Amino acid sequence: MKIAFIDKKNVVLRVEYKSLRVDEQKIPLRLLDAIVLGGSSYLENKDILKITKEGVSLLLISARSDNVAIMFSAKSKNPELKLKQYYAQDKALDIAKYFISEKIKSHKKQLLEHQKILDISAILIKIEKTKRIQTLLGIEGSFSKRYFSHYFKLFPKTLHLSKRTKNPPQDPLNSILSFFYMLVYNFITVRLLAVGFEPSIGFLHQPFRSHNALASDFIELFRADINQFVFNLFNNEKLKISDFTRNKDTFYLKYDSRKKIWGSFQSFNQKLLMQLDKEIAIIKKMI
Repeated sequence: MKIAFIDKKNVVLRVEYKSLRVDEQKIPLRLLDAIVLGGSSYLENKDILKITKEGVSLLLISARSDNVAIMFSAKSKNPELKLKQYYAQDKALDIAKYFISEKIKSHKKQLLEHQKILDISAILIKIEKTKRIQTLLGIEGSFSKRYFSHYFKLFPKTLHLSKRTKNPPQDPLNSILSFFYMLVYNFITVRLLAVGFEPSIGFLHQPFRSHNALASDFIELFRADINQFVFNLFNNEKLKISDFTRNKDTFYLKYDSRKKIWGSFQSFNQKLLMQLDKEIAIIKKMI
């Protein structure tokens, strides 16, 4: 999955002969799967339609990095796969167990890299014996609290409140975790649409309003990778507490700081999305 990140102020974008023009640079649309637009970009409706017609999705990111919107072609793909996805709801428990088990294993592995050992054998046995998805979600919730009690200890206390906070994120570490979770969730949504899945119908997570439940299922497989990526950003001093701004009890990544990390994220995200295709193939076989 190839993605162009364009995060500039007052940049005018145009489509010329099936290529996206950004200042003096031209990017052939056939080389892209998605375009990320931050800053204050100007793109006319006719050019948006040209982009989506070529099968390229647009992701729009707010200046505060707290909101993302997706624009994609209205054409439906692979209805046969959607039908299999719907019929596979009777296998939902087994598929949900796969997502949770793999998540827990990856989180154990990530902490092990920091010499922190989690015994997950009893949890995996409990998952195998579980008869209800709601019970699985409870197991996952308890494990996540246990995991984060270790994870936050990898960082200086100035970066966090020693607990996971989401809406809103109440410290810099939670802010950047939520930002990357949100981005990857949306990239997963784009990829699921591209291969023909219905993103709103999940197996572990249940459909709810505008929630893409299947994207939430898949992101569970990659949260440990994102967590490690965030650790590396702070550990290598690519991000510091000064890169965040506070509004009441909410922390945001500064716009100028966001531009510093796109290169690192693009490299990381490319590897993650390659792994996503492998996981999509596994779920296709399961359904």
